[in-house]
Amino acid sequence: MPTAIQDCANYKINIQMCPCTYDCANHAVCCECLRNHVEAGSLTACMRDAKRALGTLDLVKQAVVACATNQARNLEACACTYEPCERKGVCCNCVRNHWTPDGSGRVACMR
Repeated sequence: MPTAIQDCANYKINIQMCPCTYDCANHAVCCECLRNHVEAGSLTACMRDAKRALGTLDLVKQAVVACATNQARNLEACACTYEPCERKGVCCNCVRNHWTPDGSGRVACMR
């Protein structure tokens, strides 16, 4: 079952940095956004060339490390092959880790 905004452990942090300008049901729910883009064949399209506000760089320190609501479901779709990756199944932490301030970063494990 898709993760709803109220069930997303990191929604309050995600909303501060989500660059998507579309009226999207997945706005700031990174795992649902990534899953949607993977299924459509357009990986992280909403991040492409988006500028990340420098003030969001420390958000990773505030994030929930594990996502009890959706981690098992995310692991089923996770394409990351890096071992040991502590972000597996917590898509928003992966996005925050890989997205650089100039917008040039991509979620490396989704390439």
